[in-house]
Amino acid sequence: MDEWFTVRPFCLKLLSVWLLVRAAGVAGCSSECSCTQFLTNCTGRHLRQLPAGIPFSTQQLILSDNNISILPPVALNYLGGLLYLDFSNNSLTEISHSSLLNLKILVYLDLSRNQLRRITHLSFRYLTGMVVLKASRNKELNFIDNRAFSTNQKLQELDISDNGLTFIDASMLEALPHLRSVRLSGNPWTCNCSTQYLSNWMRKNRKLIPDAANVTCTFPESLQGVLVMEAANKLSSLCSGKRQLKSREVLYFCLIGPGLFSASIVLNFTCSLLMAHFNRFKRKELKRYRKLRRAISFKYSKRPNVITQEHIAKANTNINVRAGTKHNG
Repeated sequence: MDEWFTVRPFCLKLLSVWLLVRAAGVAGCSSECSCTQFLTNCTGRHLRQLPAGIPFSTQQLILSDNNISILPPVALNYLGGLLYLDFSNNSLTEISHSSLLNLKILVYLDLSRNQLRRITHLSFRYLTGMVVLKASRNKELNFIDNRAFSTNQKLQELDISDNGLTFIDASMLEALPHLRSVRLSGNPWTCNCSTQYLSNWMRKNRKLIPDAANVTCTFPESLQGVLVMEAANKLSSLCSGKRQLKSREVLYFCLIGPGLFSASIVLNFTCSLLMAHFNRFKRKELKRYRKLRRAISFKYSKRPNVITQEHIAKANTNINVRAGTKHNG
């Protein structure tokens, strides 16, 4: 009995703290939502933007059946304890990675029935604890980056059915070690040589695809209605034919390549001979020019001496003539 009176004050304090936290959580509830201790429900309130005053204690947030088109950056980042987020049936066109920056323990995310156009490698980058992702019925969603789930290694359930996808990289799914379910039906899949990897992956992991019987090819018309996981068999001949054509092209280039190489060698050799012959002819002409120049230079280098001797001889003749004239006189 004494022990009860000793423990009682501590229990009362603990109970009062719990009641205060609960009261604070409910008291902070937005007028556009209904709140309990950990749940904030804003379903079907004709909201065009996120409501203000979502309690800090919220672990489950439901915003479905509204008309919210933008998820502002850091709008939900103060809800660090959020585990469940239902954003279905709204008008979202994109998901900014900064909007979900602090939701690292978020387990469940529902983005179905929106207007998403693409999922990039940044969309869910920080949702490292995500286990369930529903992104179905986004008719304009036609692109998912092959790195979109590279940081979501805990992902177990993925729903991307009833979108506008024509192709996804199967390596994206293969890299998820805990994947248990993936829904792919209702997309206009294009079945070509690039789809073979996805087709083979589906055939090997049939148990992971509950709607595999409804995942069919839409394009081309020749394969319309064929199951994607069976398309690989029908595409094998076509794709092997393309590979054979490529092999022929490689063989052709292998044959014509040496010919071009040999022709280039012959051409280079011929050009080299012509250049050598031209240089030899040029050297001969240069040698003849230098020889002629030396001869001319030598000839004219002696001409001043000849002229001088002629002048001296002429002067001597004149002197002799004068001397003879005086002697006769």
